[in-house]
Amino acid sequence: MRRTVKEFRHAKGQRLVYLTAYDYPTARLAERAGVDAILVGDSLGMVVLGYSSTVPVSLEEMLHHTKAARRGAPDTFL
Repeated sequence: MRRTVKEFRHAKGQRLVYLTAYDYPTARLAERAGVDAILVGDSLGMVVLGYSSTVPVSLEEMLHHTKAARRGAPDTFL
């Protein structure tokens, strides 16, 4: 079940599990493992796309990877 922003705000003192995923298979595995939230960050520019920094990452690239992660984890907070 996908958590809400309100639930995260009220989770003070609780342990939460976050994972970074830039693609469908990683997000799918994360959801199956039961993580609380998945981060699709601009670090994908360096980790996946081979840029020397995160500055060149375009909105289109972020959307591409976020959509892939959403397809892999339709029920997890991104």
